[in-house]
Amino acid sequence: MNTKNITDILNNLSGGETPFPVEWISEYPDKVEDALAKLSIEDQIRYAMQLRGSRMQDFINLSPCSQAVIRGLPPEELYQMIKEAGVGESLPVLSMMSQNQLQYSFDLEWWQRDRFIPECALEWLEFIDACEDSSILQWLQNEDFDQKVVLFQSLIKVYKDDEMTNSYEGVEGMAHLSLDGVYDIYFKTEEHGALKRLLTLLRSEDSALYSSILEGVIWYPVTQTIEKAYQWRLIRTAERGIPDFKEAMGVYSYPSPDALKVPIPELEDFASQGEFNIAPTYPLLLTGSVPFLKDVILRMGKSSRLNTISWELVYLANKVMVADQVKPSDLEMRKESLQKVLGYINIGLELGASGDLEKGAKLLSHTHAMPLFQAGYQQLMNLKWKTERFLKENGSFLEWMFTEFNRDLLAALLDRFPRVAEVSDKKSLGWRHFTSIQDVRNAESFLDQWMFYHRFARKGLGLNESIIKQYLGMCDVSGKDEMVDLTIWTTMAFAHYILFKKISCAPLSEPAAKSFLGIVFLPGIFKEEVRQCDNTLVESFKQELLKLPLAWTDTDQKFLASLLNKCVLHLQQEFGRLDLKGEVDWRFTHGLCIAREIPSP
Repeated sequence: MNTKNITDILNNLSGGETPFPVEWISEYPDKVEDALAKLSIEDQIRYAMQLRGSRMQDFINLSPCSQAVIRGLPPEELYQMIKEAGVGESLPVLSMMSQNQLQYSFDLEWWQRDRFIPECALEWLEFIDACEDSSILQWLQNEDFDQKVVLFQSLIKVYKDDEMTNSYEGVEGMAHLSLDGVYDIYFKTEEHGALKRLLTLLRSEDSALYSSILEGVIWYPVTQTIEKAYQWRLIRTAERGIPDFKEAMGVYSYPSPDALKVPIPELEDFASQGEFNIAPTYPLLLTGSVPFLKDVILRMGKSSRLNTISWELVYLANKVMVADQVKPSDLEMRKESLQKVLGYINIGLELGASGDLEKGAKLLSHTHAMPLFQAGYQQLMNLKWKTERFLKENGSFLEWMFTEFNRDLLAALLDRFPRVAEVSDKKSLGWRHFTSIQDVRNAESFLDQWMFYHRFARKGLGLNESIIKQYLGMCDVSGKDEMVDLTIWTTMAFAHYILFKKISCAPLSEPAAKSFLGIVFLPGIFKEEVRQCDNTLVESFKQELLKLPLAWTDTDQKFLASLLNKCVLHLQQEFGRLDLKGEVDWRFTHGLCIAREIPSP
């Protein structure tokens, strides 16, 4: 990722670079404090949003008006910062969050779809309890009553010593609390110190609300109360661009041509931004993985459109998380959803602009992000459907052609959302979302290559499932059928051509295999060096193959050349150091099919 370019984008949004080197935050905090004291709250907020995670928190904590800075942040940006830094490391921030900011975090953390998660709620209450001060009391006094009842119903049981509520069933072994001699509270969890202190605070500061909540815990039907609380939660999250599942699935619909005619959104079209109308910046940090989109954004300069683009990216990522049914509270899932959004938009933008940055900047300046996302998604669905059709028609035969790696590459294209399979630095196979038109073209080329290989194997090499099984049954080495792929069959055809001037994939006798290897390798100078194949023989074989009636195209010839290169490389790796004058234990080689006996002509 080009960090400088990302910084330029963030500077465009914030109005300039920070008034001091970022390193000063840890090295010279006193100088940072002096510099921040001279800045307006709005400028401090904008500069803070150029930073991430713990460094962003450290910056804010050095501000003489840190609470105002925190409360001026969009809830989305603040929540992202807390997730990046870790909730346990963010207690100073939690203590200064506004009631609305707390509620946003609770809505994402306490629910998994329509299910309330008491363990998550209790964990957050414990974090807030560890703060010296917080807005939790204001939250209790102002937020949806059903939600508060659901919270406490999930964590405590409440009884009163009267005729209707004195059953006291199922409280054996539970810790007990009574603050007023009226309500008996029993804790459902072993760890309840934070909850006990919260109830005590509520009883002390607002006894009427305390009684109302406990009465709700006693009398409100659990299932109906959860349903009501969830509906209120949906209303709140919808206002912040997190729709219900049905609406979210619309993000994966076909792009509508009319969508390109809809006027681009204004800042006022998004959730209330608070006093400063500041857009989140964290989505832009991942644009390094989508160079075309990044360069287009850089060309837009300090356009106000960047602010609405940032909001669109946040809202689109929210929709994707809901539609994909992943946890929005999971930092890795949040990052992956954003990467998918950026990748699909990048593909749609590259398509719409034909790869031209100037056209891309103009298109993004006047077009909603979602149709671009949908255009990119449609490209990948076309790729997936093409793969499905190919495998449906030829899958059983291809099983005899594929290596495990090729199977993984195709499996990645058949995923619900096609992915790119690639080898990581640790030599293990990893998957990522498509991020560019080049990714799509590479996948299409891979499919086209295997369409040619399938045609070449059947019509050129004369293979089918029955013949392959017959040949494998004649081989001396068992247990390696899954290792015999198209490269091996082509190598066998090469051997037959060199030895007998014909195209066949039938197993070779041991003497024939040795003879082939003796012919195909050039003499080596040094004993231990890997001998090289005779390129004139390879070229002769290639020209013979090109005479086959396969309606050769230029692309087909490139695919054939690639296949032959693999065959040559494989021969050199497996047999280039063998002493052909001695005995060869073919069980420990991989590259030729050796017959138990000489096959009949």
